[in-house]
Amino acid sequence: MDVVTWVSRGCLLLVFALSVHGKVRGRRAFEEFTESVRALVPAFADRARPLAALVVAAEATIVVTLAVPGSAVAGLALCAVLLAAFTVLAVTASRAGSSTPCRCFGRSSTPLGTVHAVRNAALLALAGAGLTATVLSGPGHAAPATTATAATAATAFLAGGVLGLLASVLDDLVALFRPLP
Repeated sequence: MDVVTWVSRGCLLLVFALSVHGKVRGRRAFEEFTESVRALVPAFADRARPLAALVVAAEATIVVTLAVPGSAVAGLALCAVLLAAFTVLAVTASRAGSSTPCRCFGRSSTPLGTVHAVRNAALLALAGAGLTATVLSGPGHAAPATTATAATAATAFLAGGVLGLLASVLDDLVALFRPLP
């Protein structure tokens, strides 16, 4: 159970850290993200900037809660809520044939669509597995107790980070396998 917890924390911490960085690395990046929110969530078009700021704040909160011992349950629960919303948004955009770029990790020209929905659903499943494992392990398993368990936790956390890195460059990986125009 602890391995699932550490893999999920490593993966989701990196995914959301890269996501926050991509959206706030400069004024232009945040403006582009705000424009994508305006286009993808037309019901909130007049409140796109506060909604974009709320999304970034939620993602930053996830990073902090997944990094701080004892707050993983809150971080994984917030991950699940946010990823569920992102999955619904990607499915909706895909069905509508939207051409609005994802901006999930900053600069991307790939329209939000099915690939993003699948990625978000996979991350949602990981958040659910991590949340379940963390709750079942109980509060006594928040930190590794021995050197062996600490090494296992570190390895699992790094493996999760690799998964998170792959998830964050998914647009590039998919582009490698698309036929040339």
